[in-house]
Amino acid sequence: MTAFRLNFLSLFWVPLAWLPAALSEPASGAAPWRTLTYVQSAFGVTNYAWDGDSVCFSNSHNLVRFYQGRRKSDVNGTTVWLNALPGGSVSTGNWRLSGIDLDFLQLAVLPQEEGALKPVRVILDPGHGGEDNGASSKDPQVREKDLTLSMALQIGKKLQAAGLSVAYTRTNDTTLALDDRSRLAREAGADVFVSVHANYAGNADAAGVETYVLPPNGYPGTADGSRPRGWQIGNRNDFHNTLLGFSVHKKLAVVNQAGDRGLKRQSFFVLRETSCPAVLLEFGFLSNRTETRKMLDPGWQDKCALAISDGILSYAKKVDALDKAVAEKRKHEAEANERWRLHLAAPAAKPPAAPPALTLSSSNAAPATVTVLVPPVSNQFCVTASRAAPLTGTNAAPPELNTLIDFYATGKVE
Repeated sequence: MTAFRLNFLSLFWVPLAWLPAALSEPASGAAPWRTLTYVQSAFGVTNYAWDGDSVCFSNSHNLVRFYQGRRKSDVNGTTVWLNALPGGSVSTGNWRLSGIDLDFLQLAVLPQEEGALKPVRVILDPGHGGEDNGASSKDPQVREKDLTLSMALQIGKKLQAAGLSVAYTRTNDTTLALDDRSRLAREAGADVFVSVHANYAGNADAAGVETYVLPPNGYPGTADGSRPRGWQIGNRNDFHNTLLGFSVHKKLAVVNQAGDRGLKRQSFFVLRETSCPAVLLEFGFLSNRTETRKMLDPGWQDKCALAISDGILSYAKKVDALDKAVAEKRKHEAEANERWRLHLAAPAAKPPAAPPALTLSSSNAAPATVTVLVPPVSNQFCVTASRAAPLTGTNAAPPELNTLIDFYATGKVE
């Protein structure tokens, strides 16, 4: 729900301030948090390690590390950037992790078991093209549009050899608008969208691989200064975006070797306007001469294309299990929200008889003050900036404004 909608709703009735936290913008301070004890239990570990800079949770299957004062985390050796900065401090006992980051980790990042290969249809999007050269290197002389097309075609061949159906937004030096890329994915009935790019920075020493997926509704991107956005089409697939992004990035980061810059989030057009799970890859820096020469090596290109295709295949082997896990999560959330709705709609207990009304002697007397009390909801694991309440997760459209106004209309809720 956008901030505009919340401000508009607040004009109607005071009890709208008691909406469940899931109906509020995370940026407004109503995002749920999970305590250190809760996170430890969720990861299935008996203890944690704190070294003054990071807190680490580990067992025989996973090792997850969170850094104090940073959105960076490390998951089994792969860098993953969080949606929200962890709050509090381990040393003072009030450290906490955002609920949405824990959900993504548990459902989309940590599961390792793969099932049968689902025959997903992949559309590959070589960045730039035609009149748009993208980034470029002068020594050696390379244009991003040429490099991305070469890489996309190699990735496609490997996916087809593995049995997947593959399409492309372009197969030659053609100019394509951003909305054309998303439209082609929709028309192709794509299950997976992969946009291939090469990076560029003012710092000639910058190197490494970055992988991007869309931030969830109400959260900022990873880049400094990114602002939180409202719900986008791509947010229907938040868990699947995360699974796809992590599956590809952990393979690609190993091949690159120049540095793992992490799985990040940014509201790029092709990520927010594409209706299927989508990821954008930056597999090297054309501003770095050493890395550019490496990217031109046919052997490196083959390894890189294989890593990306392996990541997509891993996604295709895990997506059915994720579908079931997300459906189960939705079921629990719907049940919790229904309990909350019934709680709000239940008639209040009959109050004790009031004393006889007093006759006011002045026609200018102030009107009586009515105080409405709503009992707090106890939740020892959920710390929020507003009243705790059941969560509606991601992958769902925000509630309609008219529905909320109708629900909170006078006489329908005590």
